[in-house]
Amino acid sequence: MKIPALIKNAFADISFILILNLLILHSVSSFAADLVLPHPNKILHKLFTTLPGNWDGRAIETPIGPVEYAINFYQCDKNMVAGVAELNVSNHHWQFRLVDDELHLTFLSTFRGNQEPIQLRISKAENNTIRFYAPKLALLTLSVTKIDENIHIRVFHHRKPHVYIRLTPSNKQINKKEPSTKKEKACKLL
Repeated sequence: MKIPALIKNAFADISFILILNLLILHSVSSFAADLVLPHPNKILHKLFTTLPGNWDGRAIETPIGPVEYAINFYQCDKNMVAGVAELNVSNHHWQFRLVDDELHLTFLSTFRGNQEPIQLRISKAENNTIRFYAPKLALLTLSVTKIDENIHIRVFHHRKPHVYIRLTPSNKQINKKEPSTKKEKACKLL
Protein backbone atom coordinates (compact mmCIF):
# COMPACT_ATOMS: atom_id res chain seq x y z
CA MET A 1 0.00 0.00 0.00
CA LYS A 2 1.40 3.37 -1.08
CA ILE A 3 1.14 6.48 1.08
CA PRO A 4 -0.46 9.26 -0.89
CA ALA A 5 1.99 12.00 -1.87
CA LEU A 6 0.15 14.60 0.19
CA ILE A 7 0.53 12.62 3.42
CA LYS A 8 4.14 11.74 2.58
CA ASN A 9 4.96 15.43 2.05
CA ALA A 10 3.16 16.37 5.28
CA PHE A 11 5.33 13.89 7.25
CA ALA A 12 8.44 15.29 5.57
CA ASP A 13 7.36 18.85 6.47
CA ILE A 14 6.64 17.87 10.08
CA SER A 15 9.99 16.08 10.36
CA PHE A 16 11.76 19.11 8.94
CA ILE A 17 9.98 21.44 11.39
CA LEU A 18 10.81 19.18 14.37
CA ILE A 19 14.48 18.99 13.37
CA LEU A 20 14.59 22.77 12.83
CA ASN A 21 13.00 23.37 16.26
CA LEU A 22 15.52 21.05 17.92
CA LEU A 23 18.38 22.88 16.23
CA ILE A 24 17.01 26.25 17.29
CA LEU A 25 16.46 25.08 20.88
CA HIS A 26 19.98 23.65 21.03
CA SER A 27 21.46 26.85 19.61
CA VAL A 28 19.54 29.05 22.04
CA SER A 29 20.42 26.88 25.03
CA SER A 30 24.09 26.77 23.95
CA PHE A 31 24.07 30.55 23.55
CA ALA A 32 22.45 30.99 26.96
CA ALA A 33 25.00 28.63 28.52
CA ASP A 34 27.79 30.73 27.00
CA LEU A 35 26.37 33.81 28.73
CA VAL A 36 26.55 32.26 32.20
CA LEU A 37 29.57 33.43 34.18
CA PRO A 38 31.94 30.64 35.19
CA HIS A 39 31.36 31.74 38.80
CA PRO A 40 27.63 31.41 39.51
CA ASN A 41 27.76 33.53 42.65
CA LYS A 42 28.91 37.15 42.56
CA ILE A 43 31.01 36.73 45.70
CA LEU A 44 32.87 33.80 44.11
CA HIS A 45 33.56 35.88 41.03
CA LYS A 46 34.62 38.81 43.20
CA LEU A 47 36.98 36.58 45.20
CA PHE A 48 38.60 35.16 42.05
CA THR A 49 39.12 38.61 40.55
CA THR A 50 40.22 40.30 43.78
CA LEU A 51 42.65 37.80 45.31
CA PRO A 52 45.49 37.66 42.74
CA GLY A 53 48.23 40.08 43.80
CA ASN A 54 50.24 41.11 46.85
CA TRP A 55 48.55 41.43 50.22
CA ASP A 56 49.84 42.93 53.43
CA GLY A 57 48.20 41.19 56.28
CA ARG A 58 48.11 40.59 59.95
CA ALA A 59 46.83 37.63 61.89
CA ILE A 60 45.29 39.75 64.61
CA GLU A 61 44.06 36.87 66.75
CA THR A 62 46.04 33.63 66.99
CA PRO A 63 46.89 31.19 69.79
CA ILE A 64 50.41 32.72 69.91
CA GLY A 65 49.40 36.38 69.54
CA PRO A 66 49.45 38.77 66.55
CA VAL A 67 51.57 37.76 63.52
CA GLU A 68 52.43 39.62 60.30
CA TYR A 69 50.73 37.82 57.42
CA ALA A 70 51.97 38.95 53.99
CA ILE A 71 50.86 36.73 51.11
CA ASN A 72 50.98 36.77 47.31
CA PHE A 73 48.07 35.14 45.51
CA TYR A 74 48.55 33.92 41.95
CA GLN A 75 46.05 33.10 39.22
CA CYS A 76 47.28 29.56 38.54
CA ASP A 77 44.70 28.94 35.84
CA LYS A 78 41.13 30.05 35.15
CA ASN A 79 39.81 27.80 37.94
CA MET A 80 42.45 28.26 40.63
CA VAL A 81 43.87 31.09 42.73
CA ALA A 82 46.54 30.17 45.27
CA GLY A 83 49.04 31.72 47.65
CA VAL A 84 51.52 30.87 50.37
CA ALA A 85 52.09 32.96 53.50
CA GLU A 86 55.64 32.30 54.68
CA LEU A 87 55.54 32.85 58.42
CA ASN A 88 58.28 32.42 61.02
CA VAL A 89 56.75 29.27 62.52
CA SER A 90 55.16 27.70 59.42
CA ASN A 91 53.92 28.22 55.88
CA HIS A 92 50.22 28.57 55.15
CA HIS A 93 49.11 27.36 51.72
CA TRP A 94 45.71 28.59 50.44
CA GLN A 95 44.24 27.15 47.24
CA PHE A 96 40.84 28.28 46.00
CA ARG A 97 39.63 26.07 43.12
CA LEU A 98 36.44 25.91 41.10
CA VAL A 99 35.38 22.32 40.55
CA ASP A 100 32.13 21.87 38.61
CA ASP A 101 31.12 25.47 39.48
CA GLU A 102 31.64 24.80 43.19
CA LEU A 103 34.38 26.53 45.16
CA HIS A 104 36.76 24.26 47.04
CA LEU A 105 39.40 25.49 49.47
CA THR A 106 42.49 23.49 50.31
CA PHE A 107 44.48 24.76 53.28
CA LEU A 108 47.81 23.51 54.57
CA SER A 109 49.68 24.77 57.62
CA THR A 110 53.16 23.29 57.95
CA PHE A 111 53.18 24.05 61.69
CA ARG A 112 55.05 21.34 63.64
CA GLY A 113 55.95 19.55 60.41
CA ASN A 114 52.36 18.97 59.28
CA GLN A 115 52.06 18.01 55.59
CA GLU A 116 48.37 16.98 55.58
CA PRO A 117 46.16 19.57 53.81
CA ILE A 118 42.58 20.18 54.88
CA GLN A 119 39.85 20.13 52.23
CA LEU A 120 37.03 22.61 52.80
CA ARG A 121 33.70 23.08 51.03
CA ILE A 122 31.22 25.93 50.96
CA SER A 123 28.47 25.71 53.51
CA LYS A 124 27.01 29.13 52.66
CA ALA A 125 27.74 32.09 50.39
CA GLU A 126 25.82 35.30 50.95
CA ASN A 127 26.38 39.01 50.51
CA ASN A 128 30.14 39.39 50.88
CA THR A 129 30.94 36.26 52.94
CA ILE A 130 31.74 32.67 52.02
CA ARG A 131 31.55 30.12 54.84
CA PHE A 132 33.44 26.85 54.63
CA TYR A 133 33.38 23.60 56.55
CA ALA A 134 35.79 20.67 56.58
CA PRO A 135 33.89 17.42 55.86
CA LYS A 136 36.64 15.28 57.41
CA LEU A 137 37.36 17.63 60.33
CA ALA A 138 34.02 18.67 61.81
CA LEU A 139 35.60 20.91 64.45
CA LEU A 140 36.90 23.34 61.80
CA THR A 141 34.94 26.07 60.03
CA LEU A 142 36.19 29.15 58.26
CA SER A 143 34.80 32.32 56.70
CA VAL A 144 36.20 34.64 54.04
CA THR A 145 34.64 38.10 53.92
CA LYS A 146 35.37 40.95 51.52
CA ILE A 147 34.76 44.38 53.02
CA ASP A 148 35.74 47.31 50.83
CA GLU A 149 39.26 46.47 49.63
CA ASN A 150 40.06 44.13 52.53
CA ILE A 151 39.73 40.38 52.96
CA HIS A 152 38.89 39.05 56.43
CA ILE A 153 39.52 35.39 57.20
CA ARG A 154 38.16 33.90 60.40
CA VAL A 155 38.95 30.38 61.52
CA PHE A 156 36.82 28.65 64.15
CA HIS A 157 37.59 25.53 66.22
CA HIS A 158 34.53 23.99 67.81
CA ARG A 159 32.62 27.13 66.71
CA LYS A 160 34.87 29.34 68.84
CA PRO A 161 37.14 32.00 67.28
CA HIS A 162 40.64 30.61 66.75
CA VAL A 163 42.35 32.87 64.19
CA TYR A 164 41.43 36.20 62.61
CA ILE A 165 43.44 37.41 59.60
CA ARG A 166 42.96 40.79 57.91
CA LEU A 167 44.49 41.22 54.44
CA THR A 168 44.84 44.62 52.78
CA PRO A 169 46.02 45.16 49.20
CA SER A 170 49.71 45.92 49.06
CA ASN A 171 51.08 48.90 47.17
CA LYS A 172 53.73 46.56 45.79
CA GLN A 173 53.10 44.82 42.50
CA ILE A 174 54.06 41.19 42.00
CA ASN A 175 57.54 41.36 40.55
CA LYS A 176 57.42 39.79 37.08
CA LYS A 177 61.13 38.96 37.43
CA GLU A 178 60.76 37.20 40.77
CA PRO A 179 61.62 33.53 40.61
CA SER A 180 58.73 31.50 39.26
CA THR A 181 59.32 29.08 42.14
CA LYS A 182 57.02 31.18 44.37
CA LYS A 183 54.15 30.82 41.91
CA GLU A 184 54.97 27.15 41.34
CA LYS A 185 54.98 26.56 45.10
CA ALA A 186 51.59 28.25 45.48
CA CYS A 187 49.99 26.55 42.48
CA LYS A 188 51.28 23.02 43.13
CA LEU A 189 48.20 20.93 43.88
CA LEU A 190 48.05 19.83 47.50
